[in-house]
Parts: sequence; structure tokens; C-alpha cells
Amino acid sequence: MKFHNELIASAAAQLARDYCCSPEDFFKTENKVTLARSADGQRRFKKEPDFFRAATMGMGTVISASSEMLEFSRDLSERSDGAEIFEQKKIWAINNVLKNYNKAIGSASVYYLPRPKYRYIPANNFRTRIYEEKEIISELYGIKGFNNALLYDSKNPRRDKLAVCAFNGEKIIGIAGASSDSPIMWQIGIDVLPEYRRMGVGSELVSALTQAVFMHGAVPYYGTWTGNIASQNTAHRAHYKPVWTEMFSFDLE
Repeated sequence: MKFHNELIASAAAQLARDYCCSPEDFFKTENKVTLARSADGQRRFKKEPDFFRAATMGMGTVISASSEMLEFSRDLSERSDGAEIFEQKKIWAINNVLKNYNKAIGSASVYYLPRPKYRYIPANNFRTRIYEEKEIISELYGIKGFNNALLYDSKNPRRDKLAVCAFNGEKIIGIAGASSDSPIMWQIGIDVLPEYRRMGVGSELVSALTQAVFMHGAVPYYGTWTGNIASQNTAHRAHYKPVWTEMFSFDLE
């Protein structure tokens, strides 16, 4: 099996841990269903295993399902052609079953990786500063309003490992943060104050943080939901490309 490049190989290896399957399963045309269970090295966004979760790199789809959802998931997998599981009519069918468990699919998200041979060239349009984990907790957690960039939780197993701030004078106008979603994959989030948007601040911060994550030996990745065009444009300007799509179930209130 030959992967497109080392970054995609890293992403496939991570997804394999998350979905308890083989990395090669994400490069096959047929779908696969696995029983959801906890394992070391997974990206965990909550304590318990996911009730229903699906991911595709554009070919087949891998579904990780609880025991309650296994039979339905296998039937869905057999009746669906690869990535079409992410079509709205399929998601409607999934939600129709999930509602029996007071759950539903959240918005499908697209995840991006840096393009090969990534190189950061500073634009020097504004002053930036890199913050390490302890500095984030002591200096940035007191500054509210950047919830897409920072977790604001020093006790969370997912930790804010790095952040890059942009300044106008002494005022922070934007923050890009990297959370350790797993030992090898750090997710980048970005927040820019409304009055400073569409000025290139977001893409500059994402680019600077990408370089910093690489220097720490991790793989940076960027996620956004399908309707967030502004965030997708930021990813493209920061020289990222879409690699996989993923959806999760969540508890209804």
C-alpha cells in the first residue's frame, strides 16, 4: 500500500486508531463497520466511546458504531456506495435511527492537512508571538472570546499545547491555538476579532502555528463544518487541502 505522502499516512494511521481498523481501510472502495471501543492513542472528544461515528477519505467509508447501532450500520454500509453515506438522505436515515436513543448527527466536518513540503513565509503585516502550554494557561486563559482557538480548560486530556497571537499595539486581535487531540495529531483552531477579519490575520496565524506544530514533532490538522465557507477559505489561504470528512453523533437535550 502506497500512501500519497507522509502527512496523509499519519492521518490514516490516526483514523485507524480512532475507528479500530487498518489504515488501508480508508483507501478501499468498499465500506467497513467496526465496534466502537476505547484504545490508546485515539482522538477522544468525550470520555465514553462514540455511539456512531463515520469517516471517509473520499473512497469507502469506515463506520465505528456502538453495539446498538451495529446491525443498522452494517445494513447501511452494504446498501451504500462509499462516500455517499455522507449524502443528506443517508444522514436523514441515520438520524431516524439515532433519535430512538435521543441522539443525532452533528454537522459533517471537513478536515484539512498542510500541503506537502509546507513552508511558512511570514507576511510581517502585524506583530505575532508564540505561546507554549504553561504560558497559554497563565497569560491567555484570562482573555475570553477566543473559544474556537482555545479550550480554556487546563484539566482536559486534550490540552492547548501551542498558540500564536496577533497584536495591534498591545491588543490581541486574533489567536490560533493547537490542541493535542492525540499524541501525533494536533488540531488548529482560529479566532479573529470581527473588526480585523478579511485582512489575512487568520491565514497568517494558522500558517505560523502550523510551522510551530511541525517543530514540536506533531502533525497539524484543521477542521471546519461544511457550511463555514470563511473558515474553509482560511484553510486554503494557509496552504491546507481537504483530506477527509467525518461525522459524529451527539446527545440531544
